[in-house]
Amino acid sequence: MNETAAFDESELFEEERLPALVLRQEGIPFIRLTHPAAYSMELCRGVGSEYGACHCKNLFLANRSGTSFYLLLMDAEKPFRTSLVSRALGVSRLSFGTEEQLKRVLGLQAGSVSALGILNECAEEYRKAGALKIAVDSDLIARERICVHPNTNRATYVLETNDLVRLMTLRGFDLVSVNILEVGSEM
Repeated sequence: MNETAAFDESELFEEERLPALVLRQEGIPFIRLTHPAAYSMELCRGVGSEYGACHCKNLFLANRSGTSFYLLLMDAEKPFRTSLVSRALGVSRLSFGTEEQLKRVLGLQAGSVSALGILNECAEEYRKAGALKIAVDSDLIARERICVHPNTNRATYVLETNDLVRLMTLRGFDLVSVNILEVGSEM
């Protein structure tokens, strides 16, 4: 992808104004797609496939005490197993973060967890405090293009995977690579 597909700025949802602005400022091309609200991976299936992109499953996780948070990006087709991810990250026990934690840490609503939530000011505060980390499925990082929601589940941005990684690095995040096993695989 060389250029950002043209769209009218007035068409942007309020939640996606910051991601669109930052991507443009950083020179990161993206394609914007709109669709009905997608609250599950099933509803995202097929969106962006015409661009050779796959959807990224984004999970917001917290440690037992609610003091450390992880944004896990993984292949949408893989199952999430708490014990395996916890072990891979060296955390005794992870669980899904609460709606209140999601709002406080990433500035997002339930059903709209997004890798681009790291652009919100609150996420920067948690990153600086060492309380927010990003973990990425090693298979996902190998993909050429991925789809992410721009902080709303009513739109999807198709990005080059290496551009998303670069954006996260520019924002000061160190990505932790994890191996999310396929269904039926054993460790």
